[in-house]
Formats: sequence, structure tokens, C-alpha cells
Amino acid sequence: MRILVIDDYQPHGESLRELLEARGHEALYAESYSHARGHLEVLRFDLAFLDLDMPSLRGPIVADLLAERFPGLRSVIVSAHAMTDDRRREVGDRPFLRKPVSIEALLECLARVERELVGLAVVPRSVFPIAVYQPLGLPAVYPVFPLEARIRSTRPSPSDPSGLEAGGQ
Repeated sequence: MRILVIDDYQPHGESLRELLEARGHEALYAESYSHARGHLEVLRFDLAFLDLDMPSLRGPIVADLLAERFPGLRSVIVSAHAMTDDRRREVGDRPFLRKPVSIEALLECLARVERELVGLAVVPRSVFPIAVYQPLGLPAVYPVFPLEARIRSTRPSPSDPSGLEAGGQ
């Protein structure tokens, strides 16, 4: 996955970026939304880790801006501070990780996003009908994916934001 890390405190942002890269992801760091705009103009990101307490724009506001401009981009809020009722309301239903981010929590978060990106979270596997397909007389069982799941599992291309063009991206 290509992941954007926005955190005004460089040691936290850079360490998260390095951890993500060590796990095989392409990760870029920016210290603010305004610094990240250049990356956002030229690259498509799958996920953004956003610090909750940034001085210019707080993480949830940045998440709203990203969701409006890049509908497929998921955001996770991170903070070194404990979650209070006010902070919980501000974060809303977005995923939240506490700094320092534990490797277990990070891996669980990444796995959830990866499942969503391939469409597994769109339609539970239990609802897929099973069809028997026998190429060249060899028995095999293959899931039959509904059209809606295939459409949602493709990433839209810039030329086809609906994601309906053949093959997706």
C-alpha cells in the first residue's frame, strides 16, 4: 500500500514511516496538510495516518478534507494523548491508534484496510454463492463474485472515477 503519514512532530512521523516501510509499504511523511499537498497532487494513496493534535489543521479536519477530495483514501487518527470524551467525539468513527503505536495494533489496522481495498469487507465471504467449474474435466470449486463486489473492489482510475471500466486499476 502507499501510505501518507502527517504528523507535526517529526520524530513520531518519521518513525511511523520507517516502520511502515519495514513492513513492505511505500510510505511518505509530511509535517502538515499543506506540506502533504504536493504528494497528494502526484500520487494516489491508499491510507493516511494523521496526528490528532496538529497546530494548523487537526487530524479529523484533515481526514474530512482528504475524504472529500480522495473518496477512496482511508484515514487513521493517531495521538500520544489519552482519549477523552471530547476527543472521541472529534475523532468520530474513524480508526484511532495511540502513540507510541504498537506493532500489533498497526498490523491489525493495516490488515483491515487491505481487506477493504480488495473488497473482502464489502460483501462477507459467507454470502458468495459457490459454483462448480470443471475446466478440461478437472473438478474445482470457485466463488462466484457478485458484480457489485467486483465493481467496489476495483480502484477507480483518473479517467474513470466510477471504477466501471474493464479491469479497474
